[in-house]
Amino acid sequence: MNRVSVTHPELLHIRGENTLSYGATQLWYSVFWRRRAGCGPTAASNLIWYLAATQPGKYSCLYDGDCRNRHEMIFLMNKVWHYVTPGMRGLNKSSMFTDGVVRFAKDRGINVTCRTLEVPSDSSLRPSPEQVLDFLVSAFRNDQPVAFLNLSNGQVKNLDNWHWVTLVSTDENLRAEMYDDSGCELIDVALWLETTTGGGAFVVIE
Repeated sequence: MNRVSVTHPELLHIRGENTLSYGATQLWYSVFWRRRAGCGPTAASNLIWYLAATQPGKYSCLYDGDCRNRHEMIFLMNKVWHYVTPGMRGLNKSSMFTDGVVRFAKDRGINVTCRTLEVPSDSSLRPSPEQVLDFLVSAFRNDQPVAFLNLSNGQVKNLDNWHWVTLVSTDENLRAEMYDDSGCELIDVALWLETTTGGGAFVVIE
C-alpha cells in the first residue's frame, strides 16, 4: 500500500506574513490559557475548516472565510474555543472534542457526526495496529483529516505528551504525517500504540 492521504492537504497550509504553517497552532491564541491548553480546539478548527473548504455546497456555513489565511484561521479558532473548551486538565477526553464539534455545527444549522476510535490506557483493551490502520486509511480515503489525542507519547520522541494533533496521511506501517505547532513530521503510530501508558483517541468529522 502506498501512502494514503487526504485529497487536499494544501488547504491546511496556512500563510501569514512571510510564513507558512502546516495546520493551525495553539500559539496563535492571544490569551495565555488558550495558548497553553488550546491544542484540542486548534485540531478541531483544522478539521472544521477542511470540511467547509472541501464540501462548500453543504458545509460552507461552518465557516465561509478562507482559513489558508492565518488571520481567518485565528478567527475560527476563537469561535471553536467556545464549543471545544478545555477544562483544568485540558481536553483530555474525546467526548469533549466530539460534543463540542457537534454543537458548533448545530448552532450553524448543520448536523454532523464524529467517528472515534478509542485507545484505552489498559494495553490489553487497545485496538490492534491493523484496526488503527483501517481507521486511518478509511478516514483519509474519505478525505477526512484525523484529530489524534495522545495522553502519553510513550517512546515516540517527536510527539508531545497530553496533546492533540492533526493527521493527514499514513503508510502501511502506521508512519503518519502529523501537522502540529506549524510543522509537518512523520510519527510512528505503531510505536505509540505499543508504548503509550495513557492511551488516547482518533477522531474524524463525518
